[in-house]
Parts: sequence; structure tokens; C-alpha cells
Amino acid sequence: MLRSMTGFGRGEAEDSRAKIYIEIKSLNHKYFDMINRLPPGFLVYEDKIKARAQKDISRGRISLSLDYEDLSRKGTDALIDTKTARRYAKLLGNLKKTAGLSGNVTLQQIVSMPGIMTYIPQKADIKHLWPLIKKALARAIRQLLVSKQQEGRMLKAHLFGISKKIETSLNAIKRYSAEFKKTYKDKLASNIKNITGQTKIYNREKLEEEAAIFIRNYDISEETCRIDAHIKALKKAAHNHRGVGKHLDFIAQEISREANTIGAKAGNFKISKETIEIKGLVEKIREQTQNVE
Repeated sequence: MLRSMTGFGRGEAEDSRAKIYIEIKSLNHKYFDMINRLPPGFLVYEDKIKARAQKDISRGRISLSLDYEDLSRKGTDALIDTKTARRYAKLLGNLKKTAGLSGNVTLQQIVSMPGIMTYIPQKADIKHLWPLIKKALARAIRQLLVSKQQEGRMLKAHLFGISKKIETSLNAIKRYSAEFKKTYKDKLASNIKNITGQTKIYNREKLEEEAAIFIRNYDISEETCRIDAHIKALKKAAHNHRGVGKHLDFIAQEISREANTIGAKAGNFKISKETIEIKGLVEKIREQTQNVE
């Protein structure tokens, strides 16, 4: 199935320790290019994430973001400096005596003093999170591919519509070419009679030879046959999904090259007109192939 280069996907995965959220989007690009936005400490997984994405995506500018939620509830560690607390208690007691104040030094007063309690957040253990990341990534990529295929179906229908128009012009060229070959010899004989003033052509073999040379030089049957083959190849390629964009662009170039040859050989206004039409349609195909993976 033909796939577009644009799409979006989201995936989640969780266990008792953590929850992983991954969003991935793809835009048009000539090659595979991936930009990852990862939390601190997760850069160790960047190469693995890229390698996993490349298994299913051949080209495009890929943007991925990963969010992490720690479910282990480790929270923070609190440290109490008892030595400093005793010093504060002694100093506050001396201060009360000196100031002539009554009452005892309270725990709340000591704890509120700077340096007594220190909170140290525990670092998340991310060393064993790859299976979870891999699962979330697979789900995000699966959703991304679905959206790329949906748009790919529309691209395929459009490409087939353009191909149908090319076939119509090509059939017209074949018809005009056959008519041209059929009438050329009669026109040549008529021109000879008009120029010589004779009503009868005595060297019929020479006439046949001249007509054969002209028809051979202007024969476009090989070119029309190759365009037929290229259109069939284009339709066949559109049923694939991986790396088909470059293939379709190459086929379009070949159709254009054959059309140019027909235009150079034609010597017929009707054929030239249809050739121009084909070249315009080929450009539309090439525009669409820029959106195909």
C-alpha cells in the first residue's frame, strides 16, 4: 500500500515502575532524518529508538518526543543535621537568657533554621526501561503508519487518475500517428504532381522509398510502447509501500523523456499538442511523488 510521508502517532506503555509517553510525527524529506526530544538521562536510548524507527520508515523528517512518569513513589530523602541542630538549640537558649525572655526553645524553631533539613530527590532508575520504551514506540509507529496509509490511499487514487489521462493522450497520439503514416504517401504523391505538373508518377519505387524513409525517421511506435510499459510499472509500484517515492519519480522522468522524443519526431500538430499534455501530467506526478515515502 502506498504511504504518504506525513503522519502522526502516539503510544503509551507502563508498568509498576514507570509510564512512558511517545509522540512521533513525520514530514516530507528526501532522506531519513530523525530528531528526538528526550528527558535528561534518556539519551542512552537515542540510537536504539532511531534503529527501531528505521525498520518501518524509509524516509521523511521524523520528530519524536518522549515523556516519562516515575511510578515507583520513591520521592525524596530528607537528611537532618543533628550536630547543627544542637548548636542552634544552645544558641537560642543563650539568646533567651540574654534577652530575658521566658519559655523553652521548641523543635519548630530549630527546624526552621537554615541547614537543619536537606531534601535530596532520588534519581529515577532508567537503566531497565528499554522494554517499556520499545513497547510505547511500537504503538506510536503503528498509529503513524495508519495515518500515512490513509493519506497514501488518496495519493494513489490521484496518481492513477493522472495516469489515466496520460493513457488517453497516448492513445490519441497512436491514432494520429497511424493516420499520419497512412496519408503521408498520398500527400507526397500529390505534392510531386503539383510541382512537376505531371498527372502520373512514373517512378513509383522512388516514391515508396522516400515515404518509407520519412515514416521510419518519424516513427514513434517504440516511444509509445515504452510509455505504456512505464505506466504499468507506475501502477505496480503504487501497490508497494517502502521506498516507492524515488521509484515513482524515476518512472515519471522516463515517461517525460519518451514524451520529449515523441515531440521531437512528431512533425504533426495534433501529436505535439498531446505530447505537451503528457509532459504537464508527468510534472503533476512528480509533484505528488514528493509526498510519497
